[in-house]
Amino acid sequence: MPNTAPASRWMLRVSASVIFIAVTAVHGQSVDPTSSDPVSTDAAFPARLSSYTIKSDGAVLNGRALLAQGNGPHPTILLLHGMPGNELNMDVAQAARRAGWNVFMFHYRGSWGSGGDFSFNNVVADAAAALAHVRGLAPDVNWRVNADRIVLVGHSVGGFAALTAGAADPRVKSIASLSGFDVGKIGSAIPEDQPSKENWLRIFRNSSALRVPDPEALIDQWVASAPEWHFERLPPKLANKNVLLVAALKDTTAPPVTHHAPLAGALKARLGSGFTDVSLDTDHSYSDRRIALTKAVLDWLEGQR
Repeated sequence: MPNTAPASRWMLRVSASVIFIAVTAVHGQSVDPTSSDPVSTDAAFPARLSSYTIKSDGAVLNGRALLAQGNGPHPTILLLHGMPGNELNMDVAQAARRAGWNVFMFHYRGSWGSGGDFSFNNVVADAAAALAHVRGLAPDVNWRVNADRIVLVGHSVGGFAALTAGAADPRVKSIASLSGFDVGKIGSAIPEDQPSKENWLRIFRNSSALRVPDPEALIDQWVASAPEWHFERLPPKLANKNVLLVAALKDTTAPPVTHHAPLAGALKARLGSGFTDVSLDTDHSYSDRRIALTKAVLDWLEGQR
């Protein structure tokens, strides 16, 4: 069931001047992981950066993991980037690790050197494959993963992937979407919007970070799958989960009125105190509100341990 913490903790709006600060206790001392390093180091199990690979439908995906210090097992985040993933939210990841979370990241098929071809279908399948991979690491003490405490956090198209893959997995209890991009709604509109289609074709043809052999075929596949991906279909599937949605009020890539507000309204009505709604006065990449974003995410994460 959704978390039943008081609504004042879960229903919050964040501005540049009002933020909730996540504080982590380390060896009896309180530190703010958004601005302070740990006060001591676990020599036997120090924080560490590790690379790994995932197999998704035969393709090899490149990944990296920030492992929190201590022998664990630790609550773990699967952090999903957008398209193509210029903003990786590494500052959020590093702060989360300082707060005691492992953070696993990877690149979807056909992006940033991972094998295979890029498509939105593959993004969803790759997120599910990565989730299964991270869960499978739990018996290995070297990875320090708590398989029962894996949270999906995604930005933009990664928010779509986190919500979609998380909604389909009953073991996922907590999902955060930062400026989530409603792939279904935008895909469904393409057939009636030739300028939009031409713009997407240009993006897929010209991106050096994405491998898209046939942009026309990718768009046809996107349009065909779009009805199943609308954010408006998600609330019943998220009924027993805790969800954080963060919106950027100056976002022109995923304008909140289109991508955030309808889902936020539906989740507020369905989840009650299990839903957290945060808005920041910034752009799609949270360019000038990185600390506020990090603190909002970490404050929510404290309730997901």
